[in-house]
Amino acid sequence: MTTPTPYDTAETPPKPPVPPAAPAHRRRSLLPLLLLVVVAGVAAAAFWVWQQQQQLLQDTQKHGNLIDRLSHDLSGLESTAQKLDTRQGDLAAMAQRSSSEVAEFGRRIEEHDQVVGNLNEAVAGGRGRFVMASIENLLLLANDRLQIAGDVRSALVALQEADARIAGMRDPRLFNVRQALAEERAALQAVPQPDYAGAALTLSSLASRAAQMPLRARAPDHYETAMQAPAAAAPGTTRWQRLKQSVGQALHGMFTLRRNQGPAARLLAPQEEALVHQVLMLRLEAARVALLRGDTVSFRDACSGASRWLRDYFRAEDPAVQGALGELERLQPLELSPPLPELTRSLALLRAHMDVSAR
Repeated sequence: MTTPTPYDTAETPPKPPVPPAAPAHRRRSLLPLLLLVVVAGVAAAAFWVWQQQQQLLQDTQKHGNLIDRLSHDLSGLESTAQKLDTRQGDLAAMAQRSSSEVAEFGRRIEEHDQVVGNLNEAVAGGRGRFVMASIENLLLLANDRLQIAGDVRSALVALQEADARIAGMRDPRLFNVRQALAEERAALQAVPQPDYAGAALTLSSLASRAAQMPLRARAPDHYETAMQAPAAAAPGTTRWQRLKQSVGQALHGMFTLRRNQGPAARLLAPQEEALVHQVLMLRLEAARVALLRGDTVSFRDACSGASRWLRDYFRAEDPAVQGALGELERLQPLELSPPLPELTRSLALLRAHMDVSAR
């Protein structure tokens, strides 16, 4: 057996005092209170759960109503879309029927025009054929006047008369002929038409005034001495000095000395003057004849030759000569043979219509 030491006695702590036990009646008084708190908590939780269920039911009902309305609207939209598809199909079918009806209407109009033309031809009889023949003759006349004579105005008048007669027939089958006539008339009106009559009258007037135009120089047909009294000899002059003075006075009356800036003009005798005037008249007449024939090259050559003749032999400072040169320069650029259009299309269309009508 071990004897305790003082060290062992010091290391062992003392035990705490044991609390006194609570009385039993106190625990029994707290139990109903705890039970009441638990029941109240359970009731509150149940009430909250019930409220959430009611809210969920209301939300579910609202969502159901919304889904029903959306379903109803969707059904309405599907019905409307189906109706629109049906209507679009009806419109497409209607448009196709309208196109067919328009095509049929156009064909009927053409048939109507053909029937009207046939009726007009049947009613008119020989008169219609006579009018067609006269129109053909007018078109032939227009071609002849244009191609052979170069007469643009006469050809234009013939085409206008032919178009007026076609318009009087009121035959829709001749529409293409009238269209060709309109194009040919426009082409004729675009052809430059110089004033042939005015140019011819101008040349005739110049030719008639050619004999009065002054020449640059002429030689006298006879010589006339200047009748001047001889100057008196100074007193004291010798015989030789008096002879010199007399000869000087005689030569001074026969000759005149002056300075020319250019080449001297050729002196012409009266017979040569008439020949110069006659050559000028012939050149002007040649220009007028070339004008009437429509020969542009010959006309320009004649005008150029007449201008050179005037400058070489006539006074350029004279107003009559200057006026003649100005008129010739104005007339020389005239185009007497402009390019002419073809007038055969309307005639070919008219003859094709006449061949169809004769069958």
